[in-house]
Order: sequence, then C-alpha cells, then structure tokens
Amino acid sequence: MEYLIIGNSAAAVGAIESIRRIDQTGNLTIVSNEKEHVYSRPLIAHYLAGDVTEDRMPYRPEDFYQKHRVKTLLGKTVTDLDTLAEQVCLEDGTIIKYDRLLLSTGSKVNVPPIAGCGDFEGVGIFQTYEDTRQIIARLQKGKRAVVIGAGLIGLRAAYGLQEAGAEVTLVELLPRIASRVLDQKGSEMVRKQLEEGGIKVITNCAVQEITGTAEEGVKGIILKNGEKIDCSVVIIATGVAPNTTLAENTLIEVNMGIVVNPYFQTSFSNIFAAGDVAETFDIPRATGMVNANWPNAYEQGRYAGLCMAGEMQRYPGSVGMNSVSFYDVPLISMGLFDPEAEGIEGAEVKVRISEKNNIYQKLVFKDNRLKGAVLIGDISYAGAINDLIREQSLVGIIKDSILEEKYQLYDYLRKKREADVEGIAIEWPETHSSTRRYEKSFNEKSWTERELDKRAWR
Repeated sequence: MEYLIIGNSAAAVGAIESIRRIDQTGNLTIVSNEKEHVYSRPLIAHYLAGDVTEDRMPYRPEDFYQKHRVKTLLGKTVTDLDTLAEQVCLEDGTIIKYDRLLLSTGSKVNVPPIAGCGDFEGVGIFQTYEDTRQIIARLQKGKRAVVIGAGLIGLRAAYGLQEAGAEVTLVELLPRIASRVLDQKGSEMVRKQLEEGGIKVITNCAVQEITGTAEEGVKGIILKNGEKIDCSVVIIATGVAPNTTLAENTLIEVNMGIVVNPYFQTSFSNIFAAGDVAETFDIPRATGMVNANWPNAYEQGRYAGLCMAGEMQRYPGSVGMNSVSFYDVPLISMGLFDPEAEGIEGAEVKVRISEKNNIYQKLVFKDNRLKGAVLIGDISYAGAINDLIREQSLVGIIKDSILEEKYQLYDYLRKKREADVEGIAIEWPETHSSTRRYEKSFNEKSWTERELDKRAWR
C-alpha cells in the first residue's frame, strides 16, 4: 500500500500515527512545502513574543518520522494532482504515485491588493515558523510595527510583537475587531484590553499604500484617510481560507473547503482531506463548516488515518473553537456564539458580565440545546460547556444554572462524570511493565469539595 500525505502539520501527524497503528508495512510518504520538522503552529506567536524557545517548538520528537517509517520530502511543493492516474507532480517534475492520498494542506493567507505590498523587505505574513523568524530579524532594525487585519491571527501577531518590544498599530477594515471569533460585546471588551495595554487600534479604515525603499525596506503605511504611520515591520493578517488549490482543477468537490463524508473521503474514495482544508460536519449548526483549529485538525487527521488504513470509523463532527489570552485575560469562543450575525432565529441567550473584572460570559441555546458560547476573563467550566455543545443533549434542567454554577449544574456534571468513569477498566499496553488492570473510580470527596467552593469574581 502506498500512502501519500500532502502537508505536514497537526492533521498529518494524526494520520501518520493512526496509519501506523494499523498498517506497519505500507509505504508512507509526506510532502510539505515547509522545510521544518513538524512544529506546533499555535506557538509561533509565543515564539515571537520570546515566551517560547526553539527547543519547545517541535510537535513531535526528532525521531518521529524515523520511528513511524515515513519518507519525508520537506521543502517540496506539489504543483499538480492527477486523480485518474493516482499521482501527484512536484515542482521539480518528480512524479509520486499513491494508493491512498490525504490532502492536509491547511489554509492560505488572503493578501489584499495594497500598493507596495510585495515591494519591500519587512512586509510579510504571519503563518509559519519561517515567517516568525523573518519578523524577529527585522524587528532588530526597528521597533515599530503595523498589523493589517484584526482577526485572531492579527490579534496574536500584534500581541506577540508588543511582547517582543515593538510599538504596535493594528489596522482593521471592518467596524470592529475579531468579528469572526467574537460577538459585538466581546469585540468591544478585547479592543479595550488591547488599547489599555498600549496597542493602537484603528478600525473602519483601509491601508492605501505601503511605503519604503529598496535599501532600507518598509518605512511605513498610508491609510485611506491620509494618515501616515512609520514602521519597520508590516504583517498582513487579512484573513485565511482553506488551501484548496490542488483540488480546484480536479473533480474533487470544493465548497467552503474540500467536501468530505464522515470518513473523510472526498469525491474520490481513495483521496481523503482533513484539517483546516476540509469542510466537515459542524455539530451545533448541523451543516458543513470549516472548523479550523489545531485540536480539530489533529482529531480529523487521526480519523482520516484510520479510514485510510481500512478501519472505517465515522467522525462525529466538530465544534469550532478559538482561544487566546491577552494580558493574562483568557478568551474562548466556541460553536454558534453570534446567532444574530448568522441570521439564526429562535435562539435564547444568557449572559453574565462584570466589565470591572474583565469578565463576559455568554451562552447561546436553541431548541433547548447549548449551541455556542463566549467566555472572557472567567473560563470556568469551559470543558463542560464544550461537552454540552458536542453532545447536543437537552439542557432544560440546567440551562439557568450553568453561568451561576448552581447545584443543578454540579449534580448534572457529577452524575455524568460518575457514569463515564465508574467501573471502567483500562488494560495497560504491552509496553508497560504492570499487567494489572486499572479501574477508574468516581472521586466523591473531590466533587463534594468542588460543590462547596463559592464562586468569586476573578
């Protein structure tokens, strides 16, 4: 069996580990246009900020590919996919045949047509490890930076730049920041945090031109309103889209992303897609969506790998989730959190807020089921809330108690946890020295203590 994976991030790792769990003899090849050993992409903002060192960037140990017997073609770009001949072509003309193919090509940055955008050193995107290295090298030549685009990537870039010592301006074309990951109130609170932290935020304004010289690189930007801002670094963070390029000239169905069935098969049964490039079943919306985040990508790759190796396991679907922290204030949004913006009728919203304490919590219900949430400042029970969204179970008995953490919520979670773990036996793997079975048990004492704990504004 010839397995081929295009892309080398979370979904690829999940697929490799699953394939090798089932098939130890098939040939497995991975192709990536990045030269890097697989690294944790969510950490690049922390690396930029100086909070994470290079030794913490790898997502798997150095011997990962060798251990899983993977042939690596890193720093190579696939230029063509021939679905009928079951082969791909690399930019150097190399042809690679496959029996099973996984497209885990992730996303690509939408770069707007700004004058001067591609003309000067110091202008770039913020998506890869190498992008981050170039930004750090450029920052040494100056300490002013502009980030164009205030989505989640732009916010992370701006915060990372500031932590690295830069004076940062954030420019957003839309009236508010983070409109795809936060509702109106959440966006206002995060903007306030950023501005109080020293990041200048400009909204409802476009960048007309990027200026600079061939010798010194980028020198500044000019806004549509005529304002000029000096800087030595410009990061384009104007949104990303699934990188469906390889599929677009084939008979593979592409909608928002590459359309897959619950077994991650595309229009061709031996071609699979997973991660940020794939359009999968969205649990709270009950429709196809691209839920692009690291945990979803790994889990999708894990399922895809199982199916590629012949163990057809049905994927239950995903929940979109975004999480980040600014100035020690955590933020999580998940599922269908802004029904008004999505035109969803009949939704019920419950809110708990304390602007003084930088806390905003919002739950969205529909048909007596939890559909989404925004949690800022206080992310208590984020895991339980995510579980409720994933399970889509009826929540009428606890709907009014979740944000207040009343006894109904404790009782519900207690009974659910007890049912999930009590008497469940785990067989130790052969690699472990002990042959005894481990049996889970419900910890009554810890749950009693948890119930007695009084909530305080954090």
